Amino acid sequence: MKKLISIIIIGAVIFSTIAFSGCDNNKKPASSNLSATESVKKSDKYSSAQLQTYLKTFTEGDNPIYGTWKIKGVNVVSYIFRNDGFAQMAMGSEADFAKLALDTKNKTLGAAFVLGINGNYNYTLSKDNKTLYLKSDSGDFTLVQQKDYNLIPKPKKNPKIDKNILGWWKSSGKQIYFFSSDGIMYSNIITMETCYTYNAEKGKIKAVYDYAGDVKVDIKYSYKNGKLIIDGNKYKKYTPKELA
Repeated sequence: MKKLISIIIIGAVIFSTIAFSGCDNNKKPASSNLSATESVKKSDKYSSAQLQTYLKTFTEGDNPIYGTWKIKGVNVVSYIFRNDGFAQMAMGSEADFAKLALDTKNKTLGAAFVLGINGNYNYTLSKDNKTLYLKSDSGDFTLVQQKDYNLIPKPKKNPKIDKNILGWWKSSGKQIYFFSSDGIMYSNIITMETCYTYNAEKGKIKAVYDYAGDVKVDIKYSYKNGKLIIDGNKYKKYTPKELA
């Protein structure tokens, strides 16, 4: 219910911003969270820097469409076009998934989201590939590339860490969790992925993510015989192929 209310409120903000700020060419993109992990030693096993590397692999490639974009003049929502056939609509530290229909030969792009971009478009890129123009019968959008964008929040100082649960975990249903050594948690539950700050001790995880403001989450877990159990689901340790 909280998320539904947030979507309605954010939707009103976005569309009012599009209506009244669409001609503002001087707006700067929202500042990046990249510096949040720059202070983390990349040699640290299971640090949030490793998560950042993992997420970045999905926006790399020769196609200039891959990457993160924002509608010009609208800083609330980001759109991520990935190299694995998915698009994402990101707000704060959460991103919802949708199938990406990308035809580079005919210059068409399609994705279905509840806000902003929704449908099939013809597209063109600026000469420097930093501006993406989407056109359709239902509406046009101008998107600006966000070079340093990522979902990872700034780690909190002195988080409580359970060393047993550090690393990457996957369930039989392909749901993924990652717990970093500097207090960042990541989840991928197929329809969305989320980055949190977290504390873990005595079988309880207290996590916070950003979705139009801080959202607190309490999770019970247990660790036994090398397996992590969250909400009754068993997770096994693994290494993502993107990091292998």
